[in-house]
Amino acid sequence: MVPIKPSHLKLLGKSLIILALLLISERIYGQVRDSIFLYNGTILIGDVKSAHLGEVTIDADGLQVMDVKQYRIKTIKTFHRCKIETNAKVIYFGTFDRSAKSGWAVIRTDGGEAIETRIMDISHIIPFEKSFISQLNGNFSAGFSFAKSSNLGQVNFSGKAQYATDRFDYELSASTIGSIDSSRYSRDREDAAFTVAYNLKAAWFIAASIAYQRNLELSIQRRFQEIVGAGNKVFSRKYWLLRAISGISFSEEKSTDGVSSDVLLEIPVILRFDFFKYHHPNIQINASTAGYFGITQAGRVRSESNINFSWEIVRRFYLTLNPYASFDNQAPEQNSKFDYGMAISISYRF
Repeated sequence: MVPIKPSHLKLLGKSLIILALLLISERIYGQVRDSIFLYNGTILIGDVKSAHLGEVTIDADGLQVMDVKQYRIKTIKTFHRCKIETNAKVIYFGTFDRSAKSGWAVIRTDGGEAIETRIMDISHIIPFEKSFISQLNGNFSAGFSFAKSSNLGQVNFSGKAQYATDRFDYELSASTIGSIDSSRYSRDREDAAFTVAYNLKAAWFIAASIAYQRNLELSIQRRFQEIVGAGNKVFSRKYWLLRAISGISFSEEKSTDGVSSDVLLEIPVILRFDFFKYHHPNIQINASTAGYFGITQAGRVRSESNINFSWEIVRRFYLTLNPYASFDNQAPEQNSKFDYGMAISISYRF
């Protein structure tokens, strides 16, 4: 038996330390991470979660989930496959690589192309190799409001969640406004909708939605509505986006007197407008207006309009002003044809 000398133990100890270091370094560097290079020299390393409305969200190592304004980004590199949409309404699937030009990045498409583009010309980034929860975007709000329906102070709650895949975009939204009078809570106005859109080309998509509404001022106890149709991204610019949707609507409603309607057919015309400004102050505007023209009830015209003005107070928290208006020239009980109000709330975005 060969005796073990102290020098042998020393050599064995060094070998084990080197092996451990190699294993640790392999574990650290074997994981590819995304990188965002800023103009001020900062490099954020982690996982890019999304980009929309002028911000790129990254889960940065050792820090936290951060929203980076696109105008601050010098270049970007990603390793996870993404859906990339530009302001020119072009959609790519691939990854980002660094560009030698400041404010630019190279898109490496699935087909092997290398396309150089300005960072500010990118409207959306959706990584696919992420969990369901990490790909969700949205907000929820709570606050006070004033409405014509009661002439009283009211409470309001709302929320929205969005999710996207290669071809499909999903959106779930809900809001409620209620008043409290003599310890009694009245559900004055409620809206909820689930929408699915399938992207045909960069600018065109088909969509379907199912919605629920309640509006006591217009004598609507409840309305269920389904819409199928097609839409177009009419304008897509650096700071704003305009979309138009039309098709056919099927609805069934019940008045506050308990009278139920048959299935009502309407032609909807919907416009959705998004604007953002991240050079101080940080302001976002989301507006939608929808007109419904009766087929079953000839001559009936309805409209729903909402505008959200959001001003960032601190990171992810916004002061939101939400004026809204509803019109129906053939409201079920003809007590009122017009409803309007203003909701003021604090909103958290995720």
